[in-house]
Amino acid sequence: MDIHDPDDFDVKTERLYGIVPDGGSRASYEVTENLGGVIRTTVGVTTVLAGQIVLNLEDVAKSRIGEIIVNVETLTSDSTLRDKRIRHDYLESSRWPFVRFAPTSFDGVDGPFVEGAAYDVAVTGFLTIKETTRTETFTGTVTATERRLTADMATSVLGSDYDVGPIDIARLAHTSDEVVLKLILVADRRELSSPSDVELVRDILAKEVAAGTFAETVQPILENRCVSCHMSGGPGWGTLALDTAADAAEIADDIAFVTKIGYMPPWLPSDLSPAFAHDRSLSDEELEAIVAWAEAGGGLDVAPDTPLVAGDLAILPIEHDQKIRPRDGPYTGYSGPDGEPLKQDDYRCQVYEVADPEGDGNWVKGFEFRPDQTSIVHHAIIYRAPAAAAREIEAKIAAEDSTEAAEGLSDEPGWTCFGLSGLRMGELRSIQGWAPGQQPTIYPDGYGLYLAPGDMIVNQIHYHYDHDTPPDSSLIILDTATAEEAARMVPVAGGSYLTPAEVPCTPEEAELAARRATEIDGYVNLCKRSNVLNEIAEKYGRLARAIPNLLLLQCAGTVDDYDDLDGTVGHSSCDLPAQHTGTIHTVFAHMHEFGKSYRMTLLPDTPNETILLDIPTWDFEWQLNYEPVIDIWIEVGDMVRFECWWDRTLQPMAEPRYITWNEGTVDEMCFSSITVIPNLPPS
Repeated sequence: MDIHDPDDFDVKTERLYGIVPDGGSRASYEVTENLGGVIRTTVGVTTVLAGQIVLNLEDVAKSRIGEIIVNVETLTSDSTLRDKRIRHDYLESSRWPFVRFAPTSFDGVDGPFVEGAAYDVAVTGFLTIKETTRTETFTGTVTATERRLTADMATSVLGSDYDVGPIDIARLAHTSDEVVLKLILVADRRELSSPSDVELVRDILAKEVAAGTFAETVQPILENRCVSCHMSGGPGWGTLALDTAADAAEIADDIAFVTKIGYMPPWLPSDLSPAFAHDRSLSDEELEAIVAWAEAGGGLDVAPDTPLVAGDLAILPIEHDQKIRPRDGPYTGYSGPDGEPLKQDDYRCQVYEVADPEGDGNWVKGFEFRPDQTSIVHHAIIYRAPAAAAREIEAKIAAEDSTEAAEGLSDEPGWTCFGLSGLRMGELRSIQGWAPGQQPTIYPDGYGLYLAPGDMIVNQIHYHYDHDTPPDSSLIILDTATAEEAARMVPVAGGSYLTPAEVPCTPEEAELAARRATEIDGYVNLCKRSNVLNEIAEKYGRLARAIPNLLLLQCAGTVDDYDDLDGTVGHSSCDLPAQHTGTIHTVFAHMHEFGKSYRMTLLPDTPNETILLDIPTWDFEWQLNYEPVIDIWIEVGDMVRFECWWDRTLQPMAEPRYITWNEGTVDEMCFSSITVIPNLPPS
């Protein structure tokens, strides 16, 4: 019903009230947030909303409420950075700027209207956030006088129901799924002839910039450590732009916060790890400069529109002997009819063929991954695949082509591969990991990576899409040895270490799944490990089903040895013998999105114990090869302890399930690699 339609309005018995932007009304959300380890209630508010209410004086129950429209682009909290990320990553407000509530009924009132009386009401209607519409009920009080109607109402919703939460940003922020929505409505009396349309579109106003010290203190730090990722076209620009000095000043407090807790620049290893090359963490002096600037008001001594220019990143140069693009052409991703991405996060494996005109393989002295579309390429994990893997690779591509055809998707090169490569060849091994800021790999003189005749490179790229899927042809660059150099080259030795992942349901989850199994026909209780293994077999084959048990056998353990929980946290520890002798060149770790912490220890529980890599707070988005700056000697047979921790609360699950080792988004891994330079032992 159009409540503004004169045919539906009785001027003798009804009053029209209008809600206008910035007219005293406000809409807000409240959510429990763990921000940098501090738990608090976060509130976001906007005053840009509109709607109309018709009050029936003879029978209040016959009153009518029109659609209430809220501009969520104008929601603000006590953090500008939070507001930017919520708008961009969760509400996607540039595409869906309005939240709508269309009431269909309300309860709690009947009989004639009493001037100034407070009515307890429950208003039910359709709430639309982004593309999702659900029935919700707001409860509260309503009071009206001749000139003004006020209402104070609230409801509780689940962010996951509307694809806007819960928010889980490793090392930074986690929110509850429950969100309280509040409406404080102030509606003034209007004439029926008053225009019903109001302007709800608003420009997002930039924060006023104060005067302060910036150019000599903070600007160089940002340009050398932050801007290369957050400049226009950079991989972090869509989340946060740092194109100008004003962009930085607007979020000065937030920059101080995320740097102080070590969230940015992203560098995961703790001080228990050895010092690594290309450490991106900030020095104490740099942190103090940023905090002092923010506490002084985050002001500028340059023009607000002064460009921030990425400093010299000191990328180590390598010869471009081979510049290799994906064998089967660029990857464009999957888009809907409206051109919007069907996946925000997409993991794709593609094949890169290595030129070998002499047929005797290639010695690689230097290796670089160079993203093509820097705004969407988030990270890459790169593998050497032997010629014998060709049949399995073609089968993977054919299976993906069949899936694309069946689901009406575009025919894209490569195949979907969330965990690792999805390939099962025993000789497949990880040779590189890349994330923004990663330097090219340069092997010491006389050492290199040997790619045998027929070897291919399989590259798993994580694409993060916002509103389009530009074609990507990211490069792999090889610096290869001459024939003379190749004659005296020694291969670097790399070994992969796979250890168990067994994370059972909590008692509460197990009880819920067991109850559903008895109440719902066809319900599969995925808190039972055997049912999860059967599901894995259906998705990935019988070999995939066997992997969790094979890893237990390798570690001389049983499920009972690994399936204990500390609250919601599972832990795996396995000692395996080193596969190669020499000086450690790089160490690498991989888990999925339940990953909480990681540690790799050489010669554990001995006087020579050395922690090779310690990551107290895992972040799936930043997976790097870490190169110790000191020589660490390792020998075949030396014990290495691999430890992984997972937290079941870090990712939502549609149904509670036992987590074990495998490829899917709700499976996990504890995967490690150690690359060794097989040189002489230290004197």
